[in-house]
Amino acid sequence: MSFVSRVGTMYKIQYTMLLLVYCLLFTANCYSQQTITDFITDLKKENELQNASVSLCAMDAQTGTVVCEYNSKLSLTPASTMKIITTASALQLLGKDFRYETLLQYSGTFDKESGVINGDLYIKGSGDPSLNSEYFRKEEDTFYVANKWAKALKDKGVKKITGQLVVDISCFEEDIPANWVWGDMGNYFGAAPSGLSYTDNKFYIVYKPAAKNGDSMSISKLVPQIDNVNISSYVKAGGVEDNAMVYRAPYDMDIKISGTLPVSTKALSIEGSLPFPEQLLAKHFQQALATQGIELTNKTVLKITAYTKKQYTQKLTTIYTNKSATLEKIIFFTNLHSNNQYAESIFRTIALKKAGFGSNWQGIQTITNHLKTNGFDANGLFISDGSGLSRSNGVTSEHLTKILYMMCSDTLTKLPFANSLPVAGVSGSLRNLGKGTALENNFKAKSGYITRVRSYAGYMKTKSGKDICVSLIINNFNGSPSDTKKRMEQIFLKIYESF
Repeated sequence: MSFVSRVGTMYKIQYTMLLLVYCLLFTANCYSQQTITDFITDLKKENELQNASVSLCAMDAQTGTVVCEYNSKLSLTPASTMKIITTASALQLLGKDFRYETLLQYSGTFDKESGVINGDLYIKGSGDPSLNSEYFRKEEDTFYVANKWAKALKDKGVKKITGQLVVDISCFEEDIPANWVWGDMGNYFGAAPSGLSYTDNKFYIVYKPAAKNGDSMSISKLVPQIDNVNISSYVKAGGVEDNAMVYRAPYDMDIKISGTLPVSTKALSIEGSLPFPEQLLAKHFQQALATQGIELTNKTVLKITAYTKKQYTQKLTTIYTNKSATLEKIIFFTNLHSNNQYAESIFRTIALKKAGFGSNWQGIQTITNHLKTNGFDANGLFISDGSGLSRSNGVTSEHLTKILYMMCSDTLTKLPFANSLPVAGVSGSLRNLGKGTALENNFKAKSGYITRVRSYAGYMKTKSGKDICVSLIINNFNGSPSDTKKRMEQIFLKIYESF
C-alpha cells in the first residue's frame, strides 16, 4: 500500500471514530431529553399537577445550547423569579459598583462662624432601598442613619437651622404597580418603593401573648412607633403558625389586621408595610438633631414629590452625602431574601438613571428595550413590576434561562449575579430544597412563590460536571405548595443525573 493510501485510510478511520463519538453524544442527549420529557409527562398524570401548566428550559452554560425543554415557550406567571430579570438588568445597566447617594442640602446661606443655616434643610432622596435597612445595621439600632446624619451636621459646625425640614422624594413616582392585589399591599412583602425608603419600609406590630385558642389578641406596641395610624385588629389565637394578614390601601393610614397567631407565652409580632417612610425618617432625624444640640426652628415637614417638584426652584448647597453600599451587595440581599421593596427600588432606579424618571412604566420600557438590544425575543414577555409580586407578569422558562446564560457569559457581572443566588440545601429560600440530596451545593437559584405559582431559575452543576442554566415554572397546581416543591425537586434531580 502506498504512503498516500495509508494516509487516506488513517483519515477515514479517524473520521469514522469522530462520527461514532458524535452519534453517541447526540443519542445520549436525545435520550436525556426524552427521559426528562417522559418524566414530566408522568408527573403531570398525578393529581397534584394534572391541571397545572409546566415550563422547563435548560441550557449548556458554556455554549447556550438547549439540552432539554418542556413547553419552554409557554408564558407563565413567574412570581419572584422575576427578580432575575430586574437584578441582571441592573448589574449590566448600572454596574456592580453603583452606589445610591442621598443628599443633605440647604437653601439660603450657612454662617460657619455662628453655625446657623439661614434657610431650609433638605433630605434629597435617590431611591436607596437600603437606608437604615436591617441588612446594613445592627437590628436594634433603629436610629442609625438619623444619628449618623445629625452627627455629620454637628461636625460641620451646624448649630441652628432657621427654616424647616424638607423631604424630597421626587426621584420616584409616588405609586405602586397597578396590578398588586389588596391582600399583599399592607404586609411587609407588599412594601412600596419610595424616593426615600427607610427601615425597609416596614414596621412591626407586637401582640401580647394569648392564653388559649380563640382568645382575642391585643396589640402592645408598634416598632418603630408610627404616628397617626388607625389600626383595627381582629386577630385571634389559634393554629401553629403566623396566619395574620395586614390590609391597607396605598398611602392610607387606616390599617386592618385579621387572622390568627399561635398561643404563646411570649409576645408575637407581625410585619406591616410602612405608609409613608419619609415621614418616619423626618421624625427620627428631628429627634437626632435635638440630641446633637442642633436647633430646628420650624418643626413642620414639607414633602416634595415628582408632581410638586417644579414649585421648588431654590438653589441648594450639599452639606453631606450619604453613600449606600455597592449595588452588588444590595442585589445580594435582594435575591437571597427575595426582598420585594429592594427589587422594586432597583427596577425604578434603572428607569431613573437611564430614562430620567423612576416610574414603574418607565422601568418596564427600559428593561424591555435592554433585553431586546441583547437579542431577546420579547414575545411572551409581559413585565408588570420588578419583584414578581404582580400576577400580571408573564415570562417563559426560555426567557429566564437565556438571561441566566447572558449573565454567565458576561465577565463583569457573572460572579456578582451568581453569588446573589441562594444555594440549595444551604441558604435563603433554597435552604430546604434538595437538602441531603445531590442538589445540595450543586444548585443555586432564585425561587418564586405566590398563590398557585412556584418557580426556580439558576445554575446547576450536574453529575458529570456539566454547568447548565435551568428554569422551571409551574402554575395552577392542585396540590399544596410543599407537594409541588417536591415534584420540582424530583425534576431537578432527574436533570442532575441525566447530564
